Amino acid sequence: MFYCRIFLRVSCNKILILVGNKKWIHNYNESMESSDPYNFSLFRPRNLHGKKNRNVILTMLLIWAVAVFGFQFLLRGIQKPTPEKALLLFESTWPAVLNGDLSTLDLKTFLNSLVLVKGKNTVKPEDQSVISNAISYVTFKTVPDSIKSLIISEFSEIKSLKEQLAQARDQEYLDVKTRIGEKNKALIAVCEPYSGFTQGSLEATIFSSSLNDTYPASFDDPSYARLPEIMKLYLTHNQSVLTDSLFLGFPFHYFYTAVFLLILFVSLCIVYNILIEWRLKKEGVVES
Repeated sequence: MFYCRIFLRVSCNKILILVGNKKWIHNYNESMESSDPYNFSLFRPRNLHGKKNRNVILTMLLIWAVAVFGFQFLLRGIQKPTPEKALLLFESTWPAVLNGDLSTLDLKTFLNSLVLVKGKNTVKPEDQSVISNAISYVTFKTVPDSIKSLIISEFSEIKSLKEQLAQARDQEYLDVKTRIGEKNKALIAVCEPYSGFTQGSLEATIFSSSLNDTYPASFDDPSYARLPEIMKLYLTHNQSVLTDSLFLGFPFHYFYTAVFLLILFVSLCIVYNILIEWRLKKEGVVES
């Protein structure tokens, strides 16, 4: 029968092991290195395998951070404010509006630029109010009196029906809502020759819903002074070669953030698993 006894350390890093009649001096650090192959701490690796694993993880995180945040910094660094076509159209007609020369005003061009901003869901309520007042004032000032009376009549009926809608229930609610839709169509049809917005278009719906029966009666009113600033705010966007270039049918910046970064993340996960498998085989660690 063999017996094994472990004696005190013969040095600071070694212990004496007696098995039968034979003696071995065993390196204590080596046993600590190999006795814990599966334990892992990212911040305090306990062995060489843990250090290698940590380095791979930190490298992957660095690649991911550079790909995500580096692109955003690049995008911000090369972008330039670029006005939309609607802003240029507004600025070309705004002098005539300021001078009160509405007879020569291209009403369709002016209304189209206002409606394009009014329909944006990012426009603040106070800014929407200014735009609605401008649409109402210009429309009622430029259309003939006969058309103006028709618009006011249709608008008054729509307003009355909306008040009834708040109290209506069940079938009555549906009937009132249908009548409002019919009146809106009639209003759009009356204004179409002057506004340029055709029946069924989104612009026509926005235009009809923007008309007010009360509004400042002159562009000298201080509330209109903010109109050019409002239009410039919502019709100016930062653009660059990264936003203007197309890749696989998408703007490059959209493809990069929505598609490429997702592919990169999955690829990094696959590469990490391949590297770890390779290292485990190299070190002779086999899963049971």
